[in-house]
Amino acid sequence: MILKSYTNDETEMRNQELEIKDKALFSLLISAALLFFFASASMADSYNNIKARIDGDTTTFTIEVRDAELKDVLRAIAKQNNLNIIVGEDVTGKATFSFDRITLKDALDIITKANGLNYVIQNNVLWIGKKEDIAKAGEDIVLEIVQLNYAKAADLAVQVKGVLSERGSAVADSRKNALILRDAKKNIEDIKLLIKSLDTRTTQVVIEARIIEVQNNFARDLGVQWGAAYNSTGRDAFATGFGSTTTTPPNTLTSTGFIGSGGRFSAQPNYAVNLPASGTVGPLGALGLSFGKLSGDPLLLDLRISAGEKNGQLKIVSQPKVTTLNNVAATIHSGLNFKVRTTTTTTTTTATTTSGTGLEEIKTGIDLTVTPQISSDEFILLNIVASKSDPDFSRSVDGIPGVSEKKATTSVLVKDGETTVLGGLYKSSTSDSDTGIPFLSKIPILGWLFKSNNKSDDSEELLIFITPRIVKYDNGNNLMEVKP
Repeated sequence: MILKSYTNDETEMRNQELEIKDKALFSLLISAALLFFFASASMADSYNNIKARIDGDTTTFTIEVRDAELKDVLRAIAKQNNLNIIVGEDVTGKATFSFDRITLKDALDIITKANGLNYVIQNNVLWIGKKEDIAKAGEDIVLEIVQLNYAKAADLAVQVKGVLSERGSAVADSRKNALILRDAKKNIEDIKLLIKSLDTRTTQVVIEARIIEVQNNFARDLGVQWGAAYNSTGRDAFATGFGSTTTTPPNTLTSTGFIGSGGRFSAQPNYAVNLPASGTVGPLGALGLSFGKLSGDPLLLDLRISAGEKNGQLKIVSQPKVTTLNNVAATIHSGLNFKVRTTTTTTTTTATTTSGTGLEEIKTGIDLTVTPQISSDEFILLNIVASKSDPDFSRSVDGIPGVSEKKATTSVLVKDGETTVLGGLYKSSTSDSDTGIPFLSKIPILGWLFKSNNKSDDSEELLIFITPRIVKYDNGNNLMEVKP
């Protein structure tokens, strides 16, 4: 054994050298450990992030399979690419295919689609199964609120139902005009694209209407009233009367007083022929005379002819204008709304008692409803409903008049700014009636002494001219003038 001794200075120097070497070695070990850790973590992330590996892997491979079990093929592909995989129990069948220089993603997409399958990645595990099963267990459900600008939330909630999955839902918030969407993230993105295409500014249309109403009225009434009285036994009395009162007039009555106030004619209560004009035309004119003799055999003849005629023309022109949205109906009403009193009765087992009265509203006039639909070439499809109604008090039931109505419905395609006309709302009525004594009224000329005549001719027509104009904006979203 050889012992070697060292002085104190040499010992101290030796210890310092060992200390420096130990520190260098320690630093080297720490660096190696950190390098190994980060490398392992990077490899672990790359290994565990299957979705990134599948989507970003551009490596190609070649494979050929003949009548192999589909499950075994999928497991072999996953094992070859170091993938964690779950194959559903209902995945059956055999596979035959030949791929040359294909990526992993393309191979998975083609194999699953060809066999009615789908795949999803959850927790870095590749899950392959039937489409309905994968849809139920797909990506996590997310919640998102989409604010709308122009469309109504309730309307879009119905339209997006076709894009939602079985687990998805769309709820409309009318207060904020927003849609609350709940579904898989991929479906949410598809729905947002659909909403973006539907939630656009709706084009407006100015509906300019010119309504012309023309009426022609003609009416004429003719009538006659006459009677006679006579007596062959004395000059101061009328013993026989033919429709005329047989009271003897005073001997001192003058010719003026005889046909004036208090005389024979004005007090005449009855006529032998009493067929005056009906008075339907309004105020009538009348010509009356009374003649006879008071000496010898007294004779008195009373005659009154009444007549009236009316001829009128009426033309009403109105020009309403209204702006509406595309595919939204615009309504124009011009007319008279009035109320009639009605009686409400309550029937019991013993009696019928009146419980009160009320008012019922009757709406008449001109109603015009136009629904525009704009095409891409600036043609406008107009769905038009026009009606005109008038009260008919001659046909009242329980005090409520009937309503005579004329209505037309049509659809027409016009260019922006062109005019279409709606006519045919025409009504014509002609009446010619005679009221008389049978046989005697048929005698030529003399028959007018035994009849009255009423004649009327009424016609009315409604013309509606409609001009639609599209409201346009310039590039700065400023409203451009809509020229009349």
